[in-house]
Amino acid sequence: MKKIHCLFIMLFLLAGTVATAQKRTITGKVTSQVNGEALQGVSILVDKQKGGFTTNAEGVYTVTVEKNTTTLVFSYVGFIMQTVVIEDRTKIDIVLSPAITDNAEVVVIGYGTQKKSHLTGAVSKYKNEKLDESPVTRLDQALQGKIAGVQIQNLSSEAGSDPKIRVRGISSINAGANPLVVIDGHPVPDGLSFINMSDVESVEVLKDAASAAIYGSRAASGVIIVTTKSGKAEKTKYSVKFSTGAKTAYELYPMMTTTEYTNLLFYEASLKAKDPSITPPTGTGIIANNERAAYIVESQLMGGKATNWQEQAIRSATVRNLMINMSGGTRQVKYFISGAYQRDQGMMYHSEYDRFNLRTKLDVQLSKRIKLTFNVNPSYNKRERPSVGYIDFVRFQSFLPVYHTTTTAAFVNQVTQWANVKPGDFAQARHFNGRVYSGMMPDGSMWVTSSPTDPFSTSNNTPKSVMETRTITSNDYRVLSSGDLTVNIIPGLDFKTTGSVYVNYTQGLDFAKRNSNREGDVNKGVYNKRLFIDMLTENTLNYSKQIKNHSLNVLAGFTAQKTKIDDEQITGLDYPSDNITTLNTAALIDLAKESTFNTKNQIGLLSYLGRITYSYDNRYMLSASYRTDGSSYFAPGKKWGSFPSVSVGWVITQEKFMDKVNWLNNLKLRASYGATGNNRIIDFAFVDLLYAANYPIGSGTGTSTMGQVPSRDILSNPDITWERTFQYNGGIDIGLFKNTVSISADVYQSKTDQLLLKQSAMAFAGVPLAWNNIGSLRNRGLELEITTNNFKRKDFKWTTSLNVSHNRNKIIELGAEAFLLNQGERTEVYMNRVGDPLIQYFGYKTNGVWLSQAEIDAARAAGLNSALSNVFVPGGLKLVDVDGNNVIDANDRVVTGSPYPDFTWGLSNTFSYKAFDLSFMFQGVQGGDLVNGDPNYNETKDIIRIIIKTAGSVQCSLVMVTRRTQHSDLTGCLLIMLWKMHHTMPCGKLS
Repeated sequence: MKKIHCLFIMLFLLAGTVATAQKRTITGKVTSQVNGEALQGVSILVDKQKGGFTTNAEGVYTVTVEKNTTTLVFSYVGFIMQTVVIEDRTKIDIVLSPAITDNAEVVVIGYGTQKKSHLTGAVSKYKNEKLDESPVTRLDQALQGKIAGVQIQNLSSEAGSDPKIRVRGISSINAGANPLVVIDGHPVPDGLSFINMSDVESVEVLKDAASAAIYGSRAASGVIIVTTKSGKAEKTKYSVKFSTGAKTAYELYPMMTTTEYTNLLFYEASLKAKDPSITPPTGTGIIANNERAAYIVESQLMGGKATNWQEQAIRSATVRNLMINMSGGTRQVKYFISGAYQRDQGMMYHSEYDRFNLRTKLDVQLSKRIKLTFNVNPSYNKRERPSVGYIDFVRFQSFLPVYHTTTTAAFVNQVTQWANVKPGDFAQARHFNGRVYSGMMPDGSMWVTSSPTDPFSTSNNTPKSVMETRTITSNDYRVLSSGDLTVNIIPGLDFKTTGSVYVNYTQGLDFAKRNSNREGDVNKGVYNKRLFIDMLTENTLNYSKQIKNHSLNVLAGFTAQKTKIDDEQITGLDYPSDNITTLNTAALIDLAKESTFNTKNQIGLLSYLGRITYSYDNRYMLSASYRTDGSSYFAPGKKWGSFPSVSVGWVITQEKFMDKVNWLNNLKLRASYGATGNNRIIDFAFVDLLYAANYPIGSGTGTSTMGQVPSRDILSNPDITWERTFQYNGGIDIGLFKNTVSISADVYQSKTDQLLLKQSAMAFAGVPLAWNNIGSLRNRGLELEITTNNFKRKDFKWTTSLNVSHNRNKIIELGAEAFLLNQGERTEVYMNRVGDPLIQYFGYKTNGVWLSQAEIDAARAAGLNSALSNVFVPGGLKLVDVDGNNVIDANDRVVTGSPYPDFTWGLSNTFSYKAFDLSFMFQGVQGGDLVNGDPNYNETKDIIRIIIKTAGSVQCSLVMVTRRTQHSDLTGCLLIMLWKMHHTMPCGKLS
């Protein structure tokens, strides 16, 4: 029996050994080709059979396979599936490459990320591939023309100046209309100005209310999210980039010199003398005496050399960028360190901008469940602004030299008051005033003034001298620092707490030397200081779960934000020396409230938020969010606003009936609805603040006693609350020919109600305006983005991106008002009228010019009249009697245009060959009207050339000018006379 028992045991062990020999164990690790990180949850199939294995949190797997197994199949969402032949290996490490498709792309959204294929809102992403190689110094300028629906418009040529940014038009009238900018999770008021472009990983723009509603307040004008780069688990990499560019004026205003202008006036008089229907002008009818004197200064004292004042304002300028960074690390600690220096010169003199940036970002994996991220970004900006606007140079007359010559100095020295003027000193208009002038006119006649004459009766100094004697400088010190701790509580559930602080300290000085602006002015220094501290804490729970084809993500959180602002300004007067500009040397402090003041303010915001996103089989998507904000901008009982949103999506190409449509790789429909808010008005608009004022107390005229009064500018309103914008959005995403062509189109409509509006107050209130929640504004628009991979080979690649957007706004309601009229800077009038666009030009319609006094007399004899000045002037514009009552008055004003374009567009092309690349971009707007307000203010002499062909095909060029009223008949009279005489007129005299 013993022998039989032993034999049975031996047979059993042998069978087990044989069975074991039929199987083997394979181990390995799966990592990402992008950053080398381990991939958790990678699916591993054995010979493509059902059921399989997955990698753990470290990307490690272990599989047991039959001896005859030939392949392992590795698949992971967003990466290319890889099939590996086993052969006789027992250890196989795999590196998965990301799938070349937009559907696998991850997009940053509010408080998290989401696969682009699962997006249901209108979100545009711009990845920083060549962005930091743009010849600009600011991120917002580099984004111009890159994203549909985002309009970035330069308002100033000054270096470092902020452009105007609008996302899907304007959604507010008196409240702030700029988009919310979020840098690595922290809302920053000037984030696009100081961020280093080489630090940017990507820029996402949340355009519709559904995607932006998670930010609730301040998101009515869109949200721009900037994500900075992080280190990767790899060997240390170094990157150095340097770029330089040049700026030069494409074209200057075509201005006539004093000599050209005078010659033209005398030529006009000679033409009139040949026409028997016109009484030829004489004396000041030809040209004013002050203009004759100016002609003599230019033609005699300056030897005919006119001053081009525009050339005194601008120069050729450069822009330089130097960016250095290093990154690397291990799986436990990853780092990214960068530094940058940008120098940008404006084309105007004394327009300089220098910026220094440093940034350190650390990602530390403290344990399997705990991750820490730390980010610190200090920067320093130094800026100088020109103290004179370019238009002041344009309007200045050419007869006046910039600096006195020996001849001009000797001329003005004859007046005792200017006896100390030397060659090389700045020439001023007053130096030439009050003199008797004599000289030869263009027609050969001698002219002598009968009394002292002022060629240019202004007390202001020349713009060049003001620019050189007044400096405006500022220094900005910023630091944005944040840290966040993420704890994985259970699989799929993460708790994240974030603390961040943004500090901006600005110091500025505006110093004007003695006599800078005009004779007799004391020197003046205006010192500005501003300390801005913004603190933010965010705490969120994020739960993700994948159950077969169902994907669920739930977000809940609480945020608190506190902002402290301390503004200070001191104005000092009458310094003993222009070279010592410290405040302690000022003889006097200007105590006017607009000159010297100190204000302190605190702003608070509390928020609760939540979001649910769900998808089934990557085909059907649903997202819903809710946020409620409490703001210190509003009174108790009005502080809280609620901002819900919902959006859905359907990926049609995931349906079975689309399996055989090979040319269509992606077709997704999107729809969304949401509400966002706006609270960006002045501080404490819900309560009347007290300001310093004087009270007369006592008998007679009384004694002035210091006291306080409420605001004299605008009344408070304790009932004002959130301005809210509700928006619908429908979109479609298309991928064609293996995603060689990607198309995204959106159509939207938004309505802003309870506008935070400055409403006209009743006269008895003693204050012209009051805050109120009245009115409604609507925006409608279309957006289209197309990206094509035109050519792709091993070493050569060519891609094209096109974006087009169209937006139309309309006023739905203005409370009890049917319209509002506002006067612009140059007396132009703007209308806000219910049923029309927000801004429209409002004025008189014209119908040609009055060609002669006889024509005017005939019109007046027929009954046309007007109490307005300068309506009936030969050569002047004919105003249309719109209401047909034969009276030209204010009732004849009509809408003459609107500044809004029909559409905006941007087109970029990028070519790359091995280590070389070339890119160029065009952007523009189509349509839209502009008002040239300068003639009312400047009285410039613009050259307009009209080509007239004679019968012999000889072309004659007629120079025409816009003139002062006393010479306004030039346009009409000269033109009609030329038509009468062009067959005999010598063309050489016209140009």
